[in-house]
Amino acid sequence: MIKYVLLIAISLVVFSCTGEESLGVDTTAPEQPELVPHLGDTGDITLGDTLNYYNTNDIELENNGIDAVSEGNWMQIQWYHLVDSDIDFLEIYRFSAQDYYNDTLDFVSQIDVLDYNDQSKYVDKSAPVEKYLFYFINAIDEAGNSTLSDTVAYKLINKPALLQPANLAQLDENEITFEWAAETSAIQYRLLVFDLDRNLIWQYTPLDLEDLSVEYFGPDIEPGTTLIWRVDAFGQTGATFTIEGNNYNVDSGSESEERYIFIQ
Repeated sequence: MIKYVLLIAISLVVFSCTGEESLGVDTTAPEQPELVPHLGDTGDITLGDTLNYYNTNDIELENNGIDAVSEGNWMQIQWYHLVDSDIDFLEIYRFSAQDYYNDTLDFVSQIDVLDYNDQSKYVDKSAPVEKYLFYFINAIDEAGNSTLSDTVAYKLINKPALLQPANLAQLDENEITFEWAAETSAIQYRLLVFDLDRNLIWQYTPLDLEDLSVEYFGPDIEPGTTLIWRVDAFGQTGATFTIEGNNYNVDSGSESEERYIFIQ
């Protein structure tokens, strides 16, 4: 774990060994939280299946670990269910690879503190763009014992700007043309079209990064259907960092805003 966090962890251990256990106070630290790395992206194809990371019970965020969020320059982090029943709150920490390698003394930032209510996701709405970002959490129980999680990483790149169709446009199926503007950091784009239940209806990956306009040629769409569309951008792959002896392969990308269209 990172240098700053090791100091926190050592101080917590020393504090927990001051004899409080003889007074009947809980001195057992929580199980280590496990963050979810970036698992992939909606539209990836694995073993012949097209992946869709939306869960019908929770369609607000994709369940694919650390990833970009479409609403803004936001980052989501996720963790597997915490087994301890007495977790009181969570501290959320973030640092960038750039600040770590610059050996900035205060390169780690505590960006939030959450009351724990069995949630497994957090959205960082202040994530800087074009930086390799690393996250970890600290789980604190009701007795004040705490345990640091592992660390996950991702890089946000600039979002594609959607040009057409306009949000809430009413169109015939044969009139749908999707168009968006290029971003300098992107090396690939993926157009995604969903229904209102977040079922993936159609996807398209242009081979020409200068021709970012495509007429819809997916499955037939019944009149009266509402569709959601967005464009995901992907940056350079294979970036590797060594942080406190641990190696990280960091993905990068972004998600455009989402727009709704109505099929007449």
